[in-house]
Amino acid sequence: MPQKRKPSQNGTRENGTTSTSDTNKRGKSDLSSPHPNSRQAEEFGIVLRQFYPPEMSNERCQAYNDGTLERPMETLNRVCEETVDARLSIRPNAAVVHWFKSDLRLHDNRALRKAYEVAREHSIPLIALYILSPEDLTAHLSSPARVDLTLRTLEQLKLDLGELDIPLHMETQESRRDIPQRIIQLCQEWGANHLFANIEYEVDELRREAKLVRLCVENGIAFDVLHDTCVVPPGLLSSQQGKQYAVYSPWFRSWQMFLMDNPEHLEVSEEPGSNPGNARKVFKDLFASEVPGAPNNKRLSDEEREHFRQLYPAGEHEGLDRLESFLEEKATAYDDMRNSLSKQTTSVLSPYFASGSLSARTAVAKAKKANKNQLDRNELGFVSWISEVAWRDFYKHVLVRWPFIW
Repeated sequence: MPQKRKPSQNGTRENGTTSTSDTNKRGKSDLSSPHPNSRQAEEFGIVLRQFYPPEMSNERCQAYNDGTLERPMETLNRVCEETVDARLSIRPNAAVVHWFKSDLRLHDNRALRKAYEVAREHSIPLIALYILSPEDLTAHLSSPARVDLTLRTLEQLKLDLGELDIPLHMETQESRRDIPQRIIQLCQEWGANHLFANIEYEVDELRREAKLVRLCVENGIAFDVLHDTCVVPPGLLSSQQGKQYAVYSPWFRSWQMFLMDNPEHLEVSEEPGSNPGNARKVFKDLFASEVPGAPNNKRLSDEEREHFRQLYPAGEHEGLDRLESFLEEKATAYDDMRNSLSKQTTSVLSPYFASGSLSARTAVAKAKKANKNQLDRNELGFVSWISEVAWRDFYKHVLVRWPFIW
């Protein structure tokens, strides 16, 4: 077994070139040169070379740190600022679209709620969209079990949306590079001038969203992206020196204090109501859209599929029920019992957080309420569990600040 390495500034999920020289022709460091120890990453298959370049050089990492290279989140923020006037000038047309990604729920979904409010204000239909990308599933090393849960969650989501007369159009795009242009094409087909989505904080996804914001404006479409995944959006917490925290414990204390001082960040969004437009008539065909099949390399056997169906029933209703049961029955003793192998003492909510059928904000808000409205005291079991949910925020905060760690 290879010896574990300490975390360094050398990441893998960041686009660059594949130069193998540490210096350029002028003898200066090449920002795109791979780290001299990158061969280890290749040997043990940490990433797929089909999608990602060799391990990044320390020089390129430092360029992010000193501001020479723009971080992907900074790029998205800049593009949104540069296009704000153009986006605000675009008038609603025949529909509004919400693009589902890793937020497969109606409850506490900020972009979905915003899309619904715009549709309701202008009495036009709301259309939901989901695009399955086999390349993303492969690049992200998504397991067949996770893909299966996502597809089953889509089945439940379609039913829930259907009860509100909201259609969910689903399709597969074999090339992930084609997704931005395909979304624009669909919006144009439906006469939708407004598109909404929640931000995904990974490097490729941030760059894709920045590209799509600009492409949409060029095609007369306003694309608005909202913070939703994190309880506290990246960039709002900093140390006394004004820097991003690199250590979890002080970050978590800052996170707790921020939420106690800014409780609005724990306010959950209302579910959408009935579709304000006549979608059943105008977009009748969209209601017949079927859940895509799993790619060949992500399929489970019939026996495996049934096993996971029993183990993790899909959908936000199951996620919310499990959350309530955990908070009522196990959370108080969580800190003492979480490492017990003889009993089921954990929440078993990770699959629901991962598929987006349960939001971290909802989980923390309910846990806080159950803990007598406290985040940092009272029952240690609640505080300990909240800390583990908060770790999801911390990881994304670190990723946004230092994109080379992915």
